Amino acid sequence: MKKKSGKTGFTLIELLVVISIIGFLTTAAVISFQNARAKARDARRKADLVQIVKALQLYYDKYGNYVETGSGCGSNGNGAGWFNFVGGAYYPASIASCLVNAGFLGTEAKDPTGGTSSSPTSGYAYMKYHCTLGGERRAFVFAKLETVAQSSTATDNTCCANCDSSYGMNYYLTTN
Repeated sequence: MKKKSGKTGFTLIELLVVISIIGFLTTAAVISFQNARAKARDARRKADLVQIVKALQLYYDKYGNYVETGSGCGSNGNGAGWFNFVGGAYYPASIASCLVNAGFLGTEAKDPTGGTSSSPTSGYAYMKYHCTLGGERRAFVFAKLETVAQSSTATDNTCCANCDSSYGMNYYLTTN
């Protein structure tokens, strides 16, 4: 600050420096907040997949399968595909609603963004596939995490080995 005629005040340069510092700190805070929100959504996705796997295990204990062929849920009623999607003859009922109606999930576990289907480049949603691997019947549930880098090998050795490249999935849990 310079003194002129007994008055104190800020020079234009001092004001510009303060404004730029405030702008920089605001930008840093917004970026940090966005990263924290992405991490929170990923934590929710992981927790949802844990609940879905538990529900599938309970369903298996009661019915001897993981919401599979003939269930009327998921893609073509065979219990696979997009977890929350419902759409005409190809998806007569969502896998999530079938688990809720059977009493194994309290509410439909849905991606925090509300998505029911996705692509590798945009959108987030859950998927479920089942198969026999190593002589064991298994179900896999998949999610696309925001804070994990995409990989072309993220879903190798699962029932949907191409879920990473075809749908952008980069995280999964299995029932076994």
